Amino acid sequence: MRKMKSELNFILLLLLIANPGLAQKNFTKGKIITFNKDTLSGYINYKEWIKSPNQISFKDDPTQSARSYTTSQIAGFSIDSNKETYHALNFDIENLPRSSNKIVYFNMKEYSNRTKKIESVSAFVRIVSDGNVTLYHYVDKDSEPHFLLKKADSLIVLVYHIVETKHYSAKFREYRSQLSKLLTESCKPLSIHHTEYYVSSMRKLIDNYNECFNSAIKSIAPQKDKGRWEYGIIAGVGYTKMTHAMANPFRYIEVKGNANITPVGGLFLNYVFARGRGKYALLNELHTYQTRSSVTYDDEHFHYQMHYLGLQHLFRYTFFVGKPSVYALIGFSYATIIKQNSTITRRDGSVEKLVYLPWAVRNDEQRAIAGIGLSHKRLMIETRYYRGNGFTTGANATPPNNRLDLLLKYNFGRIN
Repeated sequence: MRKMKSELNFILLLLLIANPGLAQKNFTKGKIITFNKDTLSGYINYKEWIKSPNQISFKDDPTQSARSYTTSQIAGFSIDSNKETYHALNFDIENLPRSSNKIVYFNMKEYSNRTKKIESVSAFVRIVSDGNVTLYHYVDKDSEPHFLLKKADSLIVLVYHIVETKHYSAKFREYRSQLSKLLTESCKPLSIHHTEYYVSSMRKLIDNYNECFNSAIKSIAPQKDKGRWEYGIIAGVGYTKMTHAMANPFRYIEVKGNANITPVGGLFLNYVFARGRGKYALLNELHTYQTRSSVTYDDEHFHYQMHYLGLQHLFRYTFFVGKPSVYALIGFSYATIIKQNSTITRRDGSVEKLVYLPWAVRNDEQRAIAGIGLSHKRLMIETRYYRGNGFTTGANATPPNNRLDLLLKYNFGRIN
């Protein structure tokens, strides 16, 4: 166990050494917009913001020092590569969390009579649809999304509340009645009362409305939020610490085996969700690994060498989106033995092969997985901890396996 802790500390040290990379900048071509509606081309530190920023860094030239701009200094900015545009907005919004575990009212009367907590906001807010009206997507410091609509010189916060009481919850979609009043000049019927409070649904509605005015107003085509696929190869090494359950006439005795480093490989196919702008992903992996360990008990030598092939399913949460990005993983796996080279050397010197028996040695392993990783462009490096239900050399014994993997992954799919 002491050796295993040393390996874990070593892997964590590698990640700590990599941490200075978190401060890396991602300056990409873009433009800042002045209050006089002029534009200045240069390079913007593009962080693929999940929460709406209130400050950006800008360079006229990649070799120059960066300078910061706030919402009081510029009217907005845009990114050349994806046409993503942000405007500096100032508005008031009610700070009412939608999470059910934050605020619970006794009844609807208490909600109706609540004291509203109004927050003044100044932020760069992303344009979702632009035309006769402009739809903005604002994400607050608690990662709660909000939509705002600008029509003529008026900026309206579109209100959506989820109200939790002691007995039930209710969704107040006030934004639908607001939109019905604001979009009366539409040249065609709009499905306002089927519009949900998320980007794709709101964009579709406002795009349909703005199409009525395309001949008069040239609209900006902002970046579409689309999911993307990642696929590629996995290579690395694993460090396994095994516990062996040895039977005697009275009970099972757990014996610690030696630890070994073995190769790891596989293929992956990941889906990155559009919502959250790259923050959430489902990972599917075809994974192969080996387990090797030896132990001597009661003058008999047990040598285990098993080659597994399995499927792994994980959820990835990216809590820092940048260059590089930092993420956490959690999931599970199921693997079966495809090659068994385990042997037992008996007291008399004879050697027996260990074979699969339903009551003695399982042919499969299930594991819980947790890990952290870094990604930069197409490369990913991860460290993972596995807790497996192991194998058994006797009935009713399930000693666990502990494993650490250090993995390098290369993505052939889309990266943005």
